[in-house]
Parts: sequence; structure tokens; C-alpha cells
Amino acid sequence: MKAIFGLLVLLVGGFVLYKVIPAYWGDFKLGQMLDDQAMVYTYTNKSEDEIAKAVAEKAREIDVPLTPEEIKVTRGGSELGITAEYSVHVDMPIYPFDLNFRTATKNKNVMK
Repeated sequence: MKAIFGLLVLLVGGFVLYKVIPAYWGDFKLGQMLDDQAMVYTYTNKSEDEIAKAVAEKAREIDVPLTPEEIKVTRGGSELGITAEYSVHVDMPIYPFDLNFRTATKNKNVMK
């Protein structure tokens, strides 16, 4: 009986990880992409809205459900900050839930 219960716990745990890990992996890739985009857009004259749209488009390419409204771009002096706050719905059979993520980066223009 213990072996069956242990196997059941392992199967349920594996299923939960199968559903949750892609959301965390996407957030990790989003963080790397935000770092890259902050470096690029620090040295351009694009507006905050244009940057937010470009970042949302790049996020869709890496399968992160992000809209331009969920991205906050701030410019202050020689700094550019990009913050993305979003949630991912995990559809579990018994207990569906949302994972909330907040990923941010800041880059400073060294030329100023």
C-alpha cells in the first residue's frame, strides 16, 4: 500500500511540475530578453510606448503572454528601466491557479 501511495505522490508531483515549469522558464527567458532590450533601447530615441510594443512582440516570440499595457518603461536622465508585470493561468484539474510574475531591469547610458 505504501508503494502505491508513494508512486501516486510522485505522479501527481510530476504532473504539477509539468504544468508549472514552463511558466517559470518563460519568466527566466523574459528576464534575459529584457536585459538585452534595455541595453539596445538605452541608446535610441524611441518613445516609451514604442519600446513597450517592441518588448511585447519579442515576448510573444518566446511564448510569454505579455501585452504592451503590462510593460512599464521609464526613462530618467541616463537610465532606462523596463518592468513587466503579468500572470499566467495554470489549469489544474482540481485547483486551477494563477502565477504572478514581476520582471524588471535597468540600464544606464555610459555615454552621458
